[in-house]
Amino acid sequence: MVEWLLSGQNTQESMQVSRPMTVSTAESQLNNEITWFTEQLAGDTSDFDQRMRPTAVVQDWVYLNISYFVRNVGSVMPFDPTSLGAPPDLITEKPKVPLGRMLGLPIRFYRVYSWAARYYRESLPALDAQLREMYATLHAGGDDLLDLIWRIFSPEFYAECRLPGRAHIVISMIVTGLDSTLRQQVPELLGLFAGNETTTSLMGQRIWELSETASRCGEEVRQLLKSGVTDLDAYNALPAAAPFVEGVRVFLKTYGHRGFSRELDFEAERLADHPEHILLAVGSHLNEHQPPQARAAEVRQGAEAALARLFFPKRALWKRILGWGQQLLSWREDSKSCVSALQAVYGLSTRYLARHFYPDDPDDMMLFYTLEEFLAFAQSQGEQRLPRDLLDRRRAEFELHKNQNPPPELIWYDPDTYGWRPALAEGAENDAVEITEATRRFQGLGASQGRGLVEGIALVTNDPIEAGRRLLDIEGPVILVTRLTDPAWSSLFGRLTAVVTELGGLISHAAIVARENGLPAVVGAADVTHWVRNGQRVRVDGAAGIVEIVE
Repeated sequence: MVEWLLSGQNTQESMQVSRPMTVSTAESQLNNEITWFTEQLAGDTSDFDQRMRPTAVVQDWVYLNISYFVRNVGSVMPFDPTSLGAPPDLITEKPKVPLGRMLGLPIRFYRVYSWAARYYRESLPALDAQLREMYATLHAGGDDLLDLIWRIFSPEFYAECRLPGRAHIVISMIVTGLDSTLRQQVPELLGLFAGNETTTSLMGQRIWELSETASRCGEEVRQLLKSGVTDLDAYNALPAAAPFVEGVRVFLKTYGHRGFSRELDFEAERLADHPEHILLAVGSHLNEHQPPQARAAEVRQGAEAALARLFFPKRALWKRILGWGQQLLSWREDSKSCVSALQAVYGLSTRYLARHFYPDDPDDMMLFYTLEEFLAFAQSQGEQRLPRDLLDRRRAEFELHKNQNPPPELIWYDPDTYGWRPALAEGAENDAVEITEATRRFQGLGASQGRGLVEGIALVTNDPIEAGRRLLDIEGPVILVTRLTDPAWSSLFGRLTAVVTELGGLISHAAIVARENGLPAVVGAADVTHWVRNGQRVRVDGAAGIVEIVE
C-alpha cells in the first residue's frame, strides 16, 4: 500500500472545509503551478514519481502532499519537510540532487526566475488594478453586471488571470528555500527583514497614519474612536472628521478585497464587508506613541550590527542575498494580494450568477460546480448547466463534511482508497506542551525574533473584530494568541507586542508580517488557544519558538 504524508498547516491558513468551486480551483492551481515550477527546474523528470501530485483533497479540505515535495522537489533542490509542518523524524527519505541536474540547475533557475521577475515588474500591477476595480464594481452591486462577468470568465481574460498564481508559486518556493538557508546559516541576520515594506505590512502603516489623521481632526473624533463607535456615518456627520472619513474610504478602496478570514475561499468575507474593523483598529492605535517603522528600526539595528561583524567577503554576499530576499517577499505579497482580488471577484460573480439563474435557491448555488464545469457554464453564458440533483447531492456531501470533525493537520493518505489515518499518535500533537504548577510551556516554530524575549497580557481570540474591540480597553504590552492570522489582522499588528499562532509555517502571514513589524512570533504552537486564557501574562521567545504562561 502506498501512502502519502499530507499537511494542512499551510493550506488551512487560506481555506477551510470548502465547496467544490473553491476546492477544485485551489487543487488545479496548486497542482499545475507547483508541477510546472518543479519540472522547469528539473529538465529531465524521468526519475520523478509520476503517480504523485502536489495536493490531495480529504473531506473537502485541501492538503499539501509532503511526500511529493520530499521525493520530487527534493530531487531538484534541497527541501526541508518541517517547512510544511512535518516533524523532523517523520520522513527519513532524503533524495539527492543528481550531479548532472545540479550542474544545469543555475541556468534553468535563471530562466524561471527571470520570467517571474519580468511578470512582477511589467504585468502584475496593471492586472491587480483592473481586478480591484472589478471588485469595487461588483461589490457596489447593480442589476446589469452580466456583461462584466462574462468578460471576467472569457477564455482570454481567464488565462491572463492564471499567471499571478504561477508567479506566486515560483516566488513562494524560492522564498521557502531561502528562508530555510538563512535560518540554518545566519539566523542573526533575519532581523534585516524588519521594516521591509510589502503590500500586506503597509496595511498596518496605513492604520497608524489614519490614527494620526484622526488625532488632527480633534478630540471629538478621538473620543468616538476610543468609545468603539463603528458607524462611519457618525464620523461623516462631523465636518471636522472629513479628512479621516476620506482616509478610511481610500483604505477600503485599496485593501477592501483582502480576506477577513481564509481569503482564498470564494466564500471569504472581505475588509470591504466590515469597515467597522478599520475603525476599531484605528482606535486601538490612538495611544501608541511610536510608529511601526520605529520598532522595526530597533530590530534592524541589532541585525545590522551582526552583519557588520562578518568578514568582508561573507558580509557582502549575505547583504546582497538579503536585499534579494526583501524583493522576493515584496513580490510574493503583491501576487498574494492580486490572487485575493481575483478570488474576491470570482466569489461575487458566482453569487450574482446564482441569484440570476437560480433565483429560488441559496446564492451559493454556483459554488457547487467544479472549476471546469463553471467555466463551461460561464463561457456558454449559462447554457451548460448541471442537473439539479447533482448539485443537491454535492450540497449534502459538503454539509456532511462541514459538520464532521476535520481531519488532523498531518495525516497519512492512501490515494487508491482515499482513506486516511492520523500521522501522529493520539495526543502526540500535545507533546510540545509541558504543564507544571507554575508554568505552561509550548514549543512552536520561532518565526521572528523581534526585540528578543517579551512579556505581555494574552489576548486570545480567532476574531479580528473582537480583538480590535478588546484592544481599546487593554493597556500595556499585548500578546495575540490565535489559531491563525490573515490580512485582516495586519491592521492590528502595530498595537501588539508579540504574536502566537497554532497554525502556519515559517513563511505564513503571521511570520512574515511579524518580522516586518519587528515583533517576536511563534507559529505552529499546538493547542495554545486551548490552554492560554485571556488576561494571563505570557512570555514569548520568538527565536527559540517557546511560549510560556507566567502566573
